[in-house]
Amino acid sequence: MRAYRRTNRRGHGRSDGSFWLSFSDLMSSLVLIIILVMFYIIYQYFNLAEINQAEIARREYQLDAAQTELEEQKTKLTDAEKQMIAQQILLDAKQKELDDAQSVLEAQKTELETTQSQLDALSAQLDDQQTRLETQQSQLETQQAQLENQQQQIEQLVGMKTRIITSLSSALKQSGISASVDPVTGSIALESDVLFESGKYDLTEAGRQFVDQFLPVYLDVLFSDEYESYVSEIIIEGHTDSVGGYLSNLALSQQRALAVASYVLGEQCHAVSADVKNQLRPVVTVNGRSFSDRIFDESGVEDMAASRRVVFKFRLTDEQMIQQLRQILEAE
Repeated sequence: MRAYRRTNRRGHGRSDGSFWLSFSDLMSSLVLIIILVMFYIIYQYFNLAEINQAEIARREYQLDAAQTELEEQKTKLTDAEKQMIAQQILLDAKQKELDDAQSVLEAQKTELETTQSQLDALSAQLDDQQTRLETQQSQLETQQAQLENQQQQIEQLVGMKTRIITSLSSALKQSGISASVDPVTGSIALESDVLFESGKYDLTEAGRQFVDQFLPVYLDVLFSDEYESYVSEIIIEGHTDSVGGYLSNLALSQQRALAVASYVLGEQCHAVSADVKNQLRPVVTVNGRSFSDRIFDESGVEDMAASRRVVFKFRLTDEQMIQQLRQILEAE
């Protein structure tokens, strides 16, 4: 047993040295292999790196070429965009010119339409004026005929008034009545001193006698068959001198004119018939003038006695209108 163990130990000691030797060789081989593998790996890495580097260079070259081409395309695109922008600007300018031209054409069209409307309106106005001129010409011809007719009437009335004035003057003279007839107006002034007392408006007896003498002669002429149709109004006017106030003299002048008219139309007056009074009523009017129409002598001094008067006037039919027409005709 002991011998076996010693033998075993000796044998074990011998085998232990061989084991570590073999292990060292193995480890050396393994290290070598690892080193070789590492060298291979490093080789492969560097080879792959070179390949990758070449690929990267190729890719970079391609990328640079693509970038260059992209830049060129971008430049071309930019130029194209610039051209498009320039063309768009040109198109916008052309469009603006077209719009402006269209606006001008529309404005001219509107102006032409307005001008045409104005021409049409002017033409209508001319036609209207032509019609008016023709109408006015016709009216002028009618008015000319009327004026000629009125001129004849004026001449007839003027001649009629002249004849009445002449007839009155002749009748008064033949009757021995001291009253003068105005050769232009035909008015006859009766002195108030003969008709009234100073400051009063009641007819005196002498005044009534004078009216009885004067009035039949006056009315016989105006109401004669020759003149009656032409007489439209007989006016009795009262006048005073300037002594006293205007209003008091106005009242006095009206009262005196009314007193004469009242006597003539009243029952006390027997100098004219009732028929003559009926003829007189529609045409007689009474008016007071105070001292608004005084009489002056040649030296410009008021003639008091002459200013105090009662005036008989007559007016022919349409005499005022005829007088105005006569003035128009004389002006022409």
